[in-house]
Amino acid sequence: MKIYEKIGLLLKERKLKLKPLHRKIQELFGEQAIAYLTLYRTVKGVTKVRESSLFQIATSLGMSPAEIKKGTEEDIEIDRYQYSQNAYYDVLAKDLEFLPMRLVLYPGAKTLTEQDPIELGNFIKWVYPQQGEIICVITKDEGIEKYYIKKNDKPFWFKSTYPHYFENNSKRKSSCLIIQIPKYR
Repeated sequence: MKIYEKIGLLLKERKLKLKPLHRKIQELFGEQAIAYLTLYRTVKGVTKVRESSLFQIATSLGMSPAEIKKGTEEDIEIDRYQYSQNAYYDVLAKDLEFLPMRLVLYPGAKTLTEQDPIELGNFIKWVYPQQGEIICVITKDEGIEKYYIKKNDKPFWFKSTYPHYFENNSKRKSSCLIIQIPKYR
């Protein structure tokens, strides 16, 4: 089953039409709400379901995106590690030589300070910006360095044996893909 078909079934079960659903989305997300045309195209399968649209639809239905994805072709097993309700990362695959993760930070969110053990190897984290803006704060012997990561920026890397954390000081949800080489965890 495709994800748009699942959304259609959920709306049918709840006897909910698109206009009332869109009003609910507008109530919850205000100016950040998806447009009615985007909602229509998403539910009808005309366009691919974006994570941001799925989040708004799921929230307005009192569900999580994972609950909507369950039983669809988008339903994949991932391990989620939560720093808080507004900061988490998903491990995207486990059987690789490296560790691919998707970090998601909502406005005002921050991860814990992490540091890979230097005695176990030379760990590198590559950061690929996907959405919004994230700040990466790294503590080195020379002092603290801050990297502002925005969508469409080039990826960068750092030694993850230095203490580091990520934060989102913007007003929008932000995410990035992090590849750790070699795998540790």
